[in-house]
Parts: sequence; structure tokens; C-alpha cells
Amino acid sequence: MNQRWTLHVENFARIESADIEIAPLMCFIGDNNSGKSYIMSLLWGILSNSNLFYRRLKKSDTYNECNQWLSKAVQKKDIVIEDKIEQLYLKWFNELLLDNKEELVKRIFNNENIAIGKLELLNFKRLKKLTVEFNKSIQFNVSHIHTIDVLEYDETDKIGITIPISSEDWDIIYWKSNVFICWNIIMMGLTDIFPPEGITSQAVYLPASRTGFLLARREIVSKSIETLYSLANFDNNIQERLTAPYIQFLQIMNNLKDSDNFYDKKNTPLIEFLQNELLHGNVLVKSNGKIIRYLPDDTEGKEFPMSITSSVVTEITALLLLLKDKTPIKLIIIEEPEAHLHPSLQKKIAQLLIRFVHIGIPIWITTHSDTILQHFNNMIKLKKRSTEREELMQEFNYSEEDLLDPEEINLYQFERGEKHTTIKKLESGKYGFIANLFNKAIDELVKEIYAFQEVE
Repeated sequence: MNQRWTLHVENFARIESADIEIAPLMCFIGDNNSGKSYIMSLLWGILSNSNLFYRRLKKSDTYNECNQWLSKAVQKKDIVIEDKIEQLYLKWFNELLLDNKEELVKRIFNNENIAIGKLELLNFKRLKKLTVEFNKSIQFNVSHIHTIDVLEYDETDKIGITIPISSEDWDIIYWKSNVFICWNIIMMGLTDIFPPEGITSQAVYLPASRTGFLLARREIVSKSIETLYSLANFDNNIQERLTAPYIQFLQIMNNLKDSDNFYDKKNTPLIEFLQNELLHGNVLVKSNGKIIRYLPDDTEGKEFPMSITSSVVTEITALLLLLKDKTPIKLIIIEEPEAHLHPSLQKKIAQLLIRFVHIGIPIWITTHSDTILQHFNNMIKLKKRSTEREELMQEFNYSEEDLLDPEEINLYQFERGEKHTTIKKLESGKYGFIANLFNKAIDELVKEIYAFQEVE
């Protein structure tokens, strides 16, 4: 993640106002029904609905300024985008976001009744500059302008754009090029637009009800999802519609491939951790993705259908299959990663989340687990240790990839009020993050323990 920005939203669902600064590891905690999933879904929607920002040509003064810069930039071979140009493209992005915010929310939630007042990205900065390489082509095909040919796409912050030597469609070419540059300035490494041919990169949302959806996926094929649950094809006889993140999750699970030999090899340590530390076995995809089987380590090759495995297996399976899929995953959002897990496994899943960050996959979660939060705190404290760190790591079986820098994580507490939800960014101090809502619940339980204990 070579950029940082803050999502600013007003009058959205129960949330009067919120500022969410993204980070490689982001954690939402707090009351039920306080808006955690709403904000996560909104973030996912901004990352996943790039078509809202380039599907029609709309000129503005800000766009004209971007275009003027681009018309000069294309005369060069390579150009580094400076701060003032980054802010110019951000301004244009926010204009488009403002124009499309109602439609964006409608697309995400498949509902026309969720209002949103203000939506914009603030406090933008890049940790590494973005370089654009322009290449001139005689054989440029205007009919395929919507895919803009990318000569080089490198996550070390370099992108390539091919443009014709001459054309009668410069307005369209510049529009598409501006969108490509704008999106990569803000979103590169989180999700991609105009990816290399044959590759789809994406931000993936794993919903809290993933076990039920995983078990039902064979009956809900991707075409029927689009037909039955999308707002565009809404039938008044259908009372319940899935949100866009849920639809995406089902489509991914319905398009699994039998072979797991084509996944990104950087995922191998994560796959092995899931199999050895949480599943104690493997998950196999068969019959062209129609069948999923669990193969425990201790059954001498006997496989079991998902319907008769434990909830731990079904909860973890979706994450494992994502890592084994050939589609590069840019970012993962998980609702309640602790669901159905014993506290010892909750600690393991927290360990895994940190390892995701360290191989370059940002991961954002909602959670009610004080165990996960405490593990984050422990890894922050261990990272800060100036003495005996190596001895402690060896004693408790941790490595450098398990440690957590407080700069890598942002944690937000959602507290439900009578009318509105208050969202507070928690700061990491001497003892890590202090989550008052967790502590309050624990304190009340302890009071009951002492009050109800009979004196002997």
C-alpha cells in the first residue's frame, strides 16, 4: 500500500459523520448494528465500482486541467506525477464521486432507500511516486480504447499507456487515459482498473454468513444471482436482495477451478499456515468447481463434503480457496474472522491477518473478538521491545513476520447511540489499543461473577 487517504462520509445510515483513514491492516470494533459493515461495504464499493467514474464523458474545469497536463505529458517517454498533479486528479475523482454517490450506494446495497449526504476522499498522500510510461503506436485500435493497452503494469508504482501517433478520437483517448491515471494514483495496489489482458485483480469481501453461502453456492449460480438479486432486474415479487459484496463472494465461489497449481506463489506460506494451524488438512475442488471436499490430515485419504465438516472448516475454506485461486487478490475484507473459532484459533487467525499484511495484501476486518485485538497489542509490544525480543520470539514461537508496527494498523471503535453511531479512531499507546467497549463488557461480567459467588 503506497498511498494513504481518508474516507469522509456524512449522513449515511446511522452515521452522522465519519473519517476513516485506510491502512494495510484496518479493524472495526464495537456495538452490533452500529454501522461497521455499512462502512466496510461502502469502502469496498468505492474500490470495486470504477465503472461509475469512466462510463460517460463529463467535462469540468478540473477535468480540463487534468487534460491540459496530460496533453503535455504524452510528449515525454516517462513522467513522474508530482504532488500538485496528484491533488488535481484527487479533486476530479471527488467530483465524480459526488456526482455518483447515490447511484454508488444503490449499487452496493441493492436498495434505493439508503441515503448518503457527503462522500469524499481527504488527506491523500503517496508513499511512493507514480511514474507513467507513454508509448506511441501506429497500429492503435480505437475500437478497443475502453481497455487501454498496458505495456507495463508493475506494483512498484509504474504504469504504461499506449496511445496512437495520430487519431480523430483524442477526446475519448484522453478521457480513458485520464481515468486510468487517476484510478492508479489513488487505488493502485488496492484494486486495479484496465489490468493486463487475461488477469482480473480485485478487492474481495468475505461476509459474516460465508458458511451458509458456501454450502448453498451450487444452487445459486452466478447468472441466477445477477437475474434474481440485482437492482436493475428487480421483480416486486422478490422481497430480499443480496448486497453487491455478497453477490461478488458467491460469484467467486461459483467460479472455482479444480487445479490449485496456478495461484500466486507468494501466497504459499499463508496457505500452509491455514492448512497446518487451523484446518489440519486440505480443501479440494473437483468436477470443474462443482464439488468441494475436506481432506483431514488423519483420515488416510478419506474426503468429506462441506455439509458434514465442522464450522471451523467451512469458515476457513473460503479464505483458503481465495488464496489458491489464480486471480490475484489485491485486498481482502472479512466480517468477523473469529466466527465459530475457539480463542486459541482466534489467536491463530489474528497471526494470519498480520502475515497477510507482510506479503503485501491489505486486510480490513470487523470483529467482536477481544482475543484478536489483544494479539495485535501483543505483537505491537513485542515489535517495540528493545531487549530480549529474540528470546521472547523463540520462547513463544514467533518470527519477524508475526510482529506488528503500529503504523501498519488503524483501529476504529463504533459506539451506537440513541440516534447516531459515534466512530472514534483509537490510538496505540504503551499498552497497545484500549477498547473501552470491550473492557466495559468484561468489567460488567466480572462484577456479576463476584456478586453471584456464594461466600463459604
